[in-house]
This record gives sequence, C-alpha cells and structure tokens, in this order.
Amino acid sequence: MAEETSTNDPSNEQVVANPEFISWEYPPYCELCNVYFSGEPPSKLHFEGKNHKNKLHTWMKYQNPESTTTTTTNSKNVLCYICWKEMNTQAILDTHCKSPAHLKEEKGRLIVQKLKEEYRQLKELHQKK
Repeated sequence: MAEETSTNDPSNEQVVANPEFISWEYPPYCELCNVYFSGEPPSKLHFEGKNHKNKLHTWMKYQNPESTTTTTTNSKNVLCYICWKEMNTQAILDTHCKSPAHLKEEKGRLIVQKLKEEYRQLKELHQKK
C-alpha cells in the first residue's frame, strides 16, 4: 500500500524519483511539509488534507509582509521557516531550533530537496520526448 512518508524516518534515506511520478496529478513530495509519497493516492490525500492546508495558510501569510506586522498582544509573529510553526518570541524560536524534532526536520529537508531535483529532471526528460 502506498503511503505518505515523513523524512524523519532514518530508514527512508534512499529515495529515488520514479518515472511513474510524471503521470501523477500531484508531485511525489511536499517541500512545505517535508514529506514524500510512495504512491499517487497518498500524494493527493496529502495535498488536499487539513495539515497541508494549515501549513500552506501559514506560508501564504508570510508571503505578504504587511499581514505579519500587526501588533496585537496575542499575535504570534516569529516563524520557523523549516517547520512552518509560528512562535511568540525570538527566544522561543531559538529554543525550538535546538530541539531534536526541528533538527530532524532540518536534516530531512535534504531528502526532499534531492527528490525534488530528480523529479524536475524527470519532467524535463519527459517534455523533450
């Protein structure tokens, strides 16, 4: 059965782009959420799912600098660009960045970046045919 795979699992370090990926409606990875997929159904489920949409909402919010400059007392205004989590203060962000969960996410980015590059190359080859 195909599934969504977190890059935090060390057994998943050998990820290779499959030519079958070209026919998928969605890509075989999500750079924003730092996951990759072993099949098209989990890819589709992920991109249409609540967790992805929440991170996408946070990402979009930070694409417009004016929307993050509001100064309400309960406003979370410091962002971890690896985990896409908002923090209340820089001190909390600094602590978060030293956490094991954040460090695993940071290392896992390399797997997703490699898959992204291989997928891009596959698409280029497919378009030349």
